[in-house]
Amino acid sequence: MPIEFCFNSFNRSAYHGIDPDLPGQIAAAARAGFTWFGVDRFSVAAWVESGKHIEELAALIEAQGMRCWEFTAAFVIADRDSTLASARAVVDMAAVFKPRWVQINGLAAPTDETRETCRLATELVANIGAGVALEYLPFTPINNIASTLDLFGALPPQRAGVLVDTWHHFRGSDEWHDLEALPLERIAYVQFDDALPMISSDLSVETLNRRAFPGEGEFDLRRFCDTLKAKGFDGVVSVEILNAAYREYDLHEFAQRALQTTRSYW
Repeated sequence: MPIEFCFNSFNRSAYHGIDPDLPGQIAAAARAGFTWFGVDRFSVAAWVESGKHIEELAALIEAQGMRCWEFTAAFVIADRDSTLASARAVVDMAAVFKPRWVQINGLAAPTDETRETCRLATELVANIGAGVALEYLPFTPINNIASTLDLFGALPPQRAGVLVDTWHHFRGSDEWHDLEALPLERIAYVQFDDALPMISSDLSVETLNRRAFPGEGEFDLRRFCDTLKAKGFDGVVSVEILNAAYREYDLHEFAQRALQTTRSYW
């Protein structure tokens, strides 16, 4: 099957303290040719706080001929009580969009306790027909493929998958052999981006503000794609270009450029 592409809205998220203009992003993504849309919880929360209804957003995505692939930055795996409280709140919000995956991160190292917390969280997400995609980050305890699999490797792949983001692969500790060894059935999906050369040691700032359109940075994206395609990956690629300067771009120009530069690799 041909690779399909998802527009990831996080670059214009309310998380950054700006107006996300979700209707504008939805229209721009559809016009560019994306078939999937990824919505983030911060922007949805801002939408609700403005007095609007979540159902309106879900209807806009559907009206533009797209479906929701990912509900991003949903919650983090930490202590059990806070994790499950966040998961319950997010599940109610995400259910309206009917995403395939709810994307999370891990702020606690794999232990028997956190594995059980993760299992309970995935059960909550499964109740809305979605799976949990854990995005490992180089600057957190869940920082590579091995620690991600350690956290939920015993769970069914349809309920818990690895979210492989090119930025975190290239800026993290994984080598090519780690990516090559990742079982295909464990890959939830890919988040795709390039990056400018680092100008600081603050990985959090770099990942949120200095990514680049594919082919305009320093990552070996060709080898990354070839590695995944060699194992048979033919899933969905979410285009997540996080860059402070790009937040000022015209939405239609941004979406078109994001899809064109990404598609050339797949």
